[in-house]
Amino acid sequence: MVDLTTLLGLNEYGNYPAPPPVSTGPMKEFMIYHKHYCSVTNGGCCLAWTVPTGTSFIKFEIVGGGGPGGSSGGDHDYGIGGQGGGYGAKSIYEADGDFVSTEGSESAYTLCAGGTSQCSCCCMCNANCRHGCKSYVTGPGLSNFCAQGGMGGSTSFDVFSNCYSCMMNSLQHTTRNSYNGPWHNWICDSNYQTYGADICFTGISGGAGTDYDCCDNYLSWAGSPTGPFSVGAMTGAKRSNCFGATSCCMANSNFPGGGGTGTGTATSTGCWGSFGAGGLVKVTYQ
Repeated sequence: MVDLTTLLGLNEYGNYPAPPPVSTGPMKEFMIYHKHYCSVTNGGCCLAWTVPTGTSFIKFEIVGGGGPGGSSGGDHDYGIGGQGGGYGAKSIYEADGDFVSTEGSESAYTLCAGGTSQCSCCCMCNANCRHGCKSYVTGPGLSNFCAQGGMGGSTSFDVFSNCYSCMMNSLQHTTRNSYNGPWHNWICDSNYQTYGADICFTGISGGAGTDYDCCDNYLSWAGSPTGPFSVGAMTGAKRSNCFGATSCCMANSNFPGGGGTGTGTATSTGCWGSFGAGGLVKVTYQ
């Protein structure tokens, strides 16, 4: 005679046992970026990626390139560090119809990591003419998913005076050409660096400062991305004095997405600011 508990598949407590766990496979990830990220204008890199068969979940993360530091404008000016690149993340699911992973009809994506920026323009003290490079991903389930590069650092107008307002950052707007007045700044922080994401962060702006007489010990620091790929807002700084400025377009920026440091000189000869680091794309899937 067959026991009813056995026949129904119940356990010793009269309950159905929990089903065995279903394996979904290990989580996998990879990143793309230009390997020569310390080179100026390396162009970034793009990759065509086809979703592996059986994939159920994909998370894309992107970091835009950093903006270059401000130049010395050939007028006893000092450059402010560039802004860090934007960060964005987007998750998509096959169960929601975002993509297809059936063998023979798998969805495909284009992944593009922004390149290293150009250096900032020399002798351009009234405007920014260089910005960081954009990173983006296109394909099913995504809409305008991109991270803009950081804004290029501005050049502050000094006219070589013993001014008192020697601290400056990328959100300051003050009177121009006042001989003992504060620094002038032409950059605004960008609040909309990332689009089409579930979550996003704006890059931190750079800054600069000097000692009391606005000449000795000039210091410029670069901005950074925020979020998982932050590289620190005050890293990449370079220090000089008015009569011994660091060489033009020379200091490396911090990868990924770090801004370039500004440059300064106490002569009428201008000098290019440092380049911003390239961006990257990270893909996690299961």
